[in-house]
Amino acid sequence: MRRLIIAVVTMLVSSLSMAEIILVPGPDGETTTAYWSSPDSKAVLIFMPGGDGSFNVGGKNPARPSWVLSKLYDASQKSSGLDLIFVDSPYSLGMRGGNIAPRYSKDHQSRMLSVVQFYKEKTKKPIYIIGHSNGTISEAEFLNRSPDNQKLVTGVIFSGSRNETSIEVPLNIQILFLHHEDDANGRWTSYSNAEGIYKKVKALNAGPTEFSTVHGGESGGDPSTSGHHMYEGSLEEAANYIWNFIFKQNLPK
Repeated sequence: MRRLIIAVVTMLVSSLSMAEIILVPGPDGETTTAYWSSPDSKAVLIFMPGGDGSFNVGGKNPARPSWVLSKLYDASQKSSGLDLIFVDSPYSLGMRGGNIAPRYSKDHQSRMLSVVQFYKEKTKKPIYIIGHSNGTISEAEFLNRSPDNQKLVTGVIFSGSRNETSIEVPLNIQILFLHHEDDANGRWTSYSNAEGIYKKVKALNAGPTEFSTVHGGESGGDPSTSGHHMYEGSLEEAANYIWNFIFKQNLPK
């Protein structure tokens, strides 16, 4: 009987930690998102992933988020923290040969807008967006498209920015650039280029604009999908920069 009770409790804890898969409606169809809530959370962090942006997260229904989000998730379960959202594209957003054109498309941007609006209404909490690598193209275009888009978010985090990332409009939001000093993916995501983007955005943004450099971790593997570009061995360092950026701003701690 004792073993049975332990097994049942384990199953309950496991099920509670599973992502809630939510299909967000929009004019171009439903967009699959994975939603992890935390007790007494103070803000929502929406993740626009890099790569080709399509990961079938609905079919996997992970028990916890991966990458830097895993560290933010752990911290959020221990104290008042963040709700985390993973946005999955129903189709490839490009990647091969450096293609990022689909991230500028009307359909992709419409889906992104629908997701932001949905979770802003659902949670009634400040919304932050984080994009990594190719995902920074998505969020930059989101900000460039309309002043109304900017009003929906409290802050944006550009992580491992693509070299083509560009902000062309005035801003008044909280912005963080996060990049590893030894990112070996220089053809697409160089550290020096990220610094250049930061300086340009700082001149355009009336809100706080910061740049945090990740120092530690491990090199090796495909420079586009592993090593320093993905903060391997330094996920906690990167997560701490994100956490401190969000919670030192105008949010209650």
